[in-house]
Amino acid sequence: MKAIWELDYDFQDDLTYKRPCCPDCKAPIGKIFEDGKYHCYSCGEIVEVVDPAMQKWLSDREYEKVEIEDCFPDSEIEIRGEKFKMGCGGKGTVKVKYVKNPITLKWRAAGGKCEKCGMSWIV
Repeated sequence: MKAIWELDYDFQDDLTYKRPCCPDCKAPIGKIFEDGKYHCYSCGEIVEVVDPAMQKWLSDREYEKVEIEDCFPDSEIEIRGEKFKMGCGGKGTVKVKYVKNPITLKWRAAGGKCEKCGMSWIV
């Protein structure tokens, strides 16, 4: 199966854009397993990427980076009458994973976890 261009949606920027996708289920593709091949995020099938423009598009966006940051200040929040502790204020205790915005290629946070208090979050 060879990748095709399909429309995808970036919920953070509320924009649509074209990206390489699976020809069967039209879902985005990426290197989701350690075999180095492109697979469909939905059906898991291997998808060939032969178009140089698609190869470049994917290559420009596949990098991730991790940075160490401070944890949120020690606080408490209430959700539906139940109280939860949030953050510990630790300095340099959070590993934050950054990925590239698929449209602008600027780095944006994808999630993180504090190694001191265990608080974690995803975007």
